[in-house]
Amino acid sequence: MADIRQDIEAILERCKADIATNMDTQGVNASGRTVGSLAVVSDGAGVRLGLFGNNHAPLGTLEVGRAGGKVPAGFYQIIKQWTRDKGLQFGTETERGTFAYFVARKIAREGTQRHRLPIDVYSTPAKAARNAIESVLRNMVKVGIETSLKTAKMNF
Repeated sequence: MADIRQDIEAILERCKADIATNMDTQGVNASGRTVGSLAVVSDGAGVRLGLFGNNHAPLGTLEVGRAGGKVPAGFYQIIKQWTRDKGLQFGTETERGTFAYFVARKIAREGTQRHRLPIDVYSTPAKAARNAIESVLRNMVKVGIETSLKTAKMNF
């Protein structure tokens, strides 16, 4: 049983690495907090891959962005910090603030570009991980059945 847990852990670690690579190659990282929040956790309940902590982007926005509409309180400040995290240069902080204000308004009105043109950050790695885990579990069941049948034959 420990081998299966280790196999699943290794699959999820590979999935985590693939997601991190996708985030990097597709320019999803700004500060690195979201990719830093990705973790594989193994405990008594099992093994899981997820975003942990509170200092990361919502999972869904990584691929499909944000639709227009109501924005969170302090959204202007969030966008202003995003410009710093992305390393965008401005002549003055006032110019940064003006840029952040208009970006926040545009996102509230129209949503993000990623919402209009979704990308693949975690869907493909998650499907590959699911398929690999299913294969490990299928193999475990097959070996268990074969062992039971061999034991049953020996008892006759």
